[in-house]
Amino acid sequence: MRRLGVMLVVGALVLGAVSCADDEDGSSEPAGASTSTTAVAPAVAEGDRYVALGSSIASGFGISVQSTSCGRSDRNYPNLVAAQLGLVLTDVTCGAATVPFVVDTPQGTNPPQLDAVTPDTKLVTVTIGGNDIGYNATAVGCSDPQTTCSAPPELEANLAELGPALAAMIDQIQAAAPSATVVFVTYPREIPEGNCPELSYTDEEAELVRSMGERLEAVFVQVAQEADVVFVDPYVEPGDHTGCAPESERWTAGAVATDGFAYHPTALGHEVMAEMVLAALAG
Repeated sequence: MRRLGVMLVVGALVLGAVSCADDEDGSSEPAGASTSTTAVAPAVAEGDRYVALGSSIASGFGISVQSTSCGRSDRNYPNLVAAQLGLVLTDVTCGAATVPFVVDTPQGTNPPQLDAVTPDTKLVTVTIGGNDIGYNATAVGCSDPQTTCSAPPELEANLAELGPALAAMIDQIQAAAPSATVVFVTYPREIPEGNCPELSYTDEEAELVRSMGERLEAVFVQVAQEADVVFVDPYVEPGDHTGCAPESERWTAGAVATDGFAYHPTALGHEVMAEMVLAALAG
């Protein structure tokens, strides 16, 4: 796995640290409500059981090589973390998953993802929540010039429900695996402060999708502040790593993905997420 610079450790918030994001003019300021108190990560050992939960943001949807209809890639961040630490991975991440699909609802023929978490599990990572508010569906829909771009009609209600649902999910994960380290990984930023042709948005559409991403991030931060989890937050990392950045620096794709899916983490994005998880686990 490629090794990234020490700046990546910033996204793993530890014991009240404040993450900062650079402004367009290069100044630095606190990134929203990104202060978080997180659990101290106990060490995991080679051969420990690791379960990865989440949606397409975690599964590596569209990135070769795809192994299942859920869109799991052998280069997603769970596989990279497991390979680096020598862990035994059970990857049940699945495209289009929502919190209920993690907790108690089958997704097609797939059982609830939480069924894979057993008492002997030592590490759980989870990336989930965007589908519960229609975030990526809106991002993709707005890129089509033939459609009228608008926020989902139930956005406010869904945002209000998401925080409690995530908190309850974390409680259930911890009950299923009392000795596991639970790592909550956020979405990398998909829309920068500005706009660019690669996003295929009008300025108004870019603002809508950006606003949804910011509000989703705020929910994640609030949940992490109140939960006993390790919090890994690529969203607040400095610089532009969206589809507007040079391809060699993109952690998320624009409207067209060369390896992956539109407005989702690229293969490089998954390498970054893996490095951030590893940094957090290393303390």
